[in-house]
Amino acid sequence: MSDQRITCGPFAVDLVAKLATRNGEPLPIGHRGVALLASLFGRPGEVLTKTELLDAAWGSAAIEESNLSVQVAALRKVLGPSPTGGEWIVTVPRVGYRFASPAIPSPANSERSSVAVLPFVNLSSDPEQAFFADGLAEEIIVALGRLPGLLVIARNSSFAYRGSDVDVRKVGSDLDVRYVLSGSVRRGGNRVRMSAQLADAGSGAHLWAETFDRELADVFAIQDEVTRRIVDALKLKLTPAQTAGATDGGTNDIAALDLLMRGRAILNGPTQNLEVHRRTIDLIGRAIKRDPSYVDAIGELAIAYHVDYLNRWTEDPDGSLREAQRLGDRMVELAPNHQFGHFVVALTAMVARDFDRFRREAAITVALNPDAGIASDLQGHLSLANEVPLEAIPHFERCMRLDPSLSATILYLQFLGRAYFYGGRYETAVAVFRERILLMPDTDASRGYLAAALGHLGKVEEARQVWSELMAINPGYVMAERLNRTAVQPRQIEMVLAGARKAGLTV
Repeated sequence: MSDQRITCGPFAVDLVAKLATRNGEPLPIGHRGVALLASLFGRPGEVLTKTELLDAAWGSAAIEESNLSVQVAALRKVLGPSPTGGEWIVTVPRVGYRFASPAIPSPANSERSSVAVLPFVNLSSDPEQAFFADGLAEEIIVALGRLPGLLVIARNSSFAYRGSDVDVRKVGSDLDVRYVLSGSVRRGGNRVRMSAQLADAGSGAHLWAETFDRELADVFAIQDEVTRRIVDALKLKLTPAQTAGATDGGTNDIAALDLLMRGRAILNGPTQNLEVHRRTIDLIGRAIKRDPSYVDAIGELAIAYHVDYLNRWTEDPDGSLREAQRLGDRMVELAPNHQFGHFVVALTAMVARDFDRFRREAAITVALNPDAGIASDLQGHLSLANEVPLEAIPHFERCMRLDPSLSATILYLQFLGRAYFYGGRYETAVAVFRERILLMPDTDASRGYLAAALGHLGKVEEARQVWSELMAINPGYVMAERLNRTAVQPRQIEMVLAGARKAGLTV
């Protein structure tokens, strides 16, 4: 690379001629597109913030962010797909964009079919039955998420679209999916009436629609039928065992299903604290008491205990971790091929720093369905545990693609920031952690990493200002103690502590 010419893979930018080429052939790109490519080529594999890119292409002009999105979309069309089938220019939600590089490739674009399941409209006279309508939609999300070859948007994102007048074309555009499933539910006495429609998100046309009017006890059969209809409509090539496996782990007890739906709604709700934790434990625990082999409920209970361990609401968080581990083992015992069971075992092994078991169970989870979001999550954490942090980035980005909701974005920005930090990409880590702090102003974890990254960059005063903010939020924060409770390797812990020490901070 020279001051006038920047190359990146088969591409090159001539800054004097304001020309972009691929293998020497000119590309039809305007001067702003050339400026954007020059910035991206200059730091391949690193995230450039939207502000940096706006400044590069428009200078000090007051330009709306949508102009950048239009330019990036145009560049993607000209550049075409990367060798992995993904995009050359990768979106990092809420932060910016990066150009794919051999060190950090773009996520492979193997998802031939993608679907968002909207919350079902409650047509029951009792508004309290809204939880049942949501619960049925979520049960279908869980079932579809077990099908290989299908990308399923997480409920936190698809459930943001609530109501009977939702435009499926807008949902498809917002969530970048090809298909949208919507429906309605009326529950009365011992009867349930459910209508479901699968639509093409591009045209809005229905691919399949059906109404089921059954006894309430037949609700489980309805879930199975909807899953099979979608498999047929999307022409997914699955074995009979794969299709049947979509509904593994359920129950035939309506009361247990009701209790799980209520508990899951609270577990996934916006408010999380000790009281919410206790209510969740009670509801899901009662579901399991009714059906001790209800694997899906056991999994949700394990996650509830895992969340307590992370947040330390109860007086015995270590006991919560042990209970989550026990429940994960029970899931695998009851259903050896249940992907979520192996995910729970892997997750709890990771936070317990049993990395050998974590690697084994993560490998099983991924093998059972590599297209599932939990598989991408574990692949990202496997990369961190194996100390190849830059390889974690496309996996965490895919998790954000599957769940672009605010809560998931906040979670995965922390993981992304750590991956860049451990990979020595401190400038990019700073940008990611700053964005997460904007979204979650009271975070102490991101401020700790941000201060350490600034220390590595020699920005001592900025690091101390961030540390001052951290101390105001959590006066009892001790960096070394906090890091020893996270699932990172000793060398990575030392990287964080070393950055803080460079800024003169007490760790």
